[in-house]
Amino acid sequence: MKHIKAIPSIGRQRRQLRTPNPLVRQQFISAAAELIHDEGFQALRVEEIVERAGLSIGTFYLYFQSKDDLFVSLVIDYTDRLKRRLEEAVSAEGTMMERLARALDAYLDFVKASERGFLYYHDLGNVETTVGPLSSWACDHSATALRPLLEEGMARGEIKSADPDLLAQTLVGLTQHMAGYWLHHQESYTREQVKAFLLNFVGGGLGA
Repeated sequence: MKHIKAIPSIGRQRRQLRTPNPLVRQQFISAAAELIHDEGFQALRVEEIVERAGLSIGTFYLYFQSKDDLFVSLVIDYTDRLKRRLEEAVSAEGTMMERLARALDAYLDFVKASERGFLYYHDLGNVETTVGPLSSWACDHSATALRPLLEEGMARGEIKSADPDLLAQTLVGLTQHMAGYWLHHQESYTREQVKAFLLNFVGGGLGA
């Protein structure tokens, strides 16, 4: 995976750490996650992150160039964990739709267990990185977990032939949107209702 960095908005240069401490880095990331959940990304200030983490501003800038740089790290970590869950779900035996159902289970379970983390996606498009908008990268990264399954389904004649990249992007984008909608309307829709809707929608549109 390419190294991804936020494009800095100021001229601050990060000093090189001789022995970076992953626990210190995680303290900043966890503090930012809590604050984003409480206040949103746009209102987030480095001073608040530092105070919540119980560390110094000088230490913050040893690890991150800016709050955008830290936000990129948050999203990379979240997306990597989600992608691994999807890959595990689709690698098991079964028909394409059975494995897709397991992928939806993995996605929705992960979202429910990480509601705070899922809120990061609300602000992804506001951060430009060295590989373009972070929202596009995150969608691409998750879509790569589904593409092999979709290609296999086409080869077996289980679903209609289509561009696998566009199809994977569509499935990830739709699932992401519906998962976000569900989190805000859990009093009206259950997890199983959302999963069934997505499966019926996909099955009706792609069925061979």
